[in-house]
Amino acid sequence: MHRKREKSDYIVQNVDLAFDILFYIARRQYTKLKDLEEKFQTNYTNLEKILEVLIIRGYLDYNKRKKIYSLGIKNFELGHSYISHTEIRKQARPFLQKLAEEFQENVYLATRSGHEIVYIDSYEIPRSVVVKSRVGRLLPMYASASGKVHLAFMDKEDLEEFFREVKLEKFTENTITDKNLLLKELEEVRRNGYAIDNEEWEKEVRCISVPVRDYTGDVVAAITLSAPAFRMPFNLVHGKMKDSFKQASQELSEKLGYSKEIQL
Repeated sequence: MHRKREKSDYIVQNVDLAFDILFYIARRQYTKLKDLEEKFQTNYTNLEKILEVLIIRGYLDYNKRKKIYSLGIKNFELGHSYISHTEIRKQARPFLQKLAEEFQENVYLATRSGHEIVYIDSYEIPRSVVVKSRVGRLLPMYASASGKVHLAFMDKEDLEEFFREVKLEKFTENTITDKNLLLKELEEVRRNGYAIDNEEWEKEVRCISVPVRDYTGDVVAAITLSAPAFRMPFNLVHGKMKDSFKQASQELSEKLGYSKEIQL
């Protein structure tokens, strides 16, 4: 005998769909109704009602002229509220400032969000030529220095899942889209203790990133410097900059309870 479906079942399904829609738009910055219909294979009326609620509550914005949906301000408020209560952000702040002031470049704190990287804090230096702030942005793990840090120290099972589910798309001529080449670079990251983004996500932007570990030894975040490539010659990156960032990585990780005695 089939159980009669309660009204609450439909409500829960719509809540689940609403979250899927928000994350879908977050990864693309904006989208059109037809794209959402194709992606989620739901009827027009149901989808329209969910979108209307999200707009009313401030989680989505709708541009009537362009007929596109984008994230609303409420998402920032939620994220800011969460971030402000995150201990790692508080502990990392002095290190971001110290590194930013030492190298006169913007320094960020990034963490993993599914198969992507999100920047949750920064210490930014006012300069005439700077990289656009990355706070709140989602970046691909394989094409960002902070993402490579997370991938390099990921469990084997999680890494295999990543390669099954993520398509390695090309963003610049330097983006690594060959799995074997990427695995080789991740080995170097593990060996050296830091990662480089050599204009792989954005042209003319170079980055260096180091892991931040917690008391379990897991990589829970990354400290990243992003700057115009012409201000980051490789002799600086692999020399003084690398040394300063690895020192910050060690000190911040120890503040979070990490000990070198923990098996990596």
